[in-house]
Amino acid sequence: MEYLNIHTKNFTNFRNENGLPKLNTRGKVIGTARRLLRRNAWRNIDYFSDSSWRAFLNRAAELNTTSNGVFGIKMHWNQYDEHMLQRGLTADHWGAPIKWVRISRDNEVRQAISLVRAEQSNQWNSNMSATNEPVYSEQEIVAALQTIKNANQSWDKYFAEHQIVPLHVSYEQLTRDMDVTVRRIMDHINTPIETVPAPQTKRQSDGASAQWESQFLEARPEFKSRAATIER
Repeated sequence: MEYLNIHTKNFTNFRNENGLPKLNTRGKVIGTARRLLRRNAWRNIDYFSDSSWRAFLNRAAELNTTSNGVFGIKMHWNQYDEHMLQRGLTADHWGAPIKWVRISRDNEVRQAISLVRAEQSNQWNSNMSATNEPVYSEQEIVAALQTIKNANQSWDKYFAEHQIVPLHVSYEQLTRDMDVTVRRIMDHINTPIETVPAPQTKRQSDGASAQWESQFLEARPEFKSRAATIER
């Protein structure tokens, strides 16, 4: 789960059920106004007090730590940076041994296309319904590629500065051979498993993504090196 993503229904549901994190005075005023305008009320981490944000992180771990003592969290760089690092927090906050697994994508052009389609449709996984039909945009794909590059460079720098060597897994490995890849991850966190459960979401890449990729690379051949393993 993306516990650091404050823009999801899961986050809103967690707040409703647990009362955390709590809004500060500014958050209460702005949140009320946004709700009256039928807009998402939680758009800024500064709407929550520091103490209740820390309590939220603790509560998320308390509720979601498995019986053998493992708590997993998925986070993109912008989430980790804005919602932890800039608040003086790191993954050490939970006071437990940490194992890092870094997932990247060999074909960054296809990753950028997926990002653009998700942002346009508001469909971030196969369990969500699209609210809009994605429309090809060369400019948006270029911007998404820059976002991906910036995030990867930030992770590179963070891991180097903290002498962290994560287990590196590619999206392509995960989709090509999920059973073997998941077992590698579980061995990495010293929690081997007998049976790998079926995924709870489906792969969203389709013929439209391939078409967008071909159209984009024809128009912008300078990005071909970032589509090193073109998927069909």
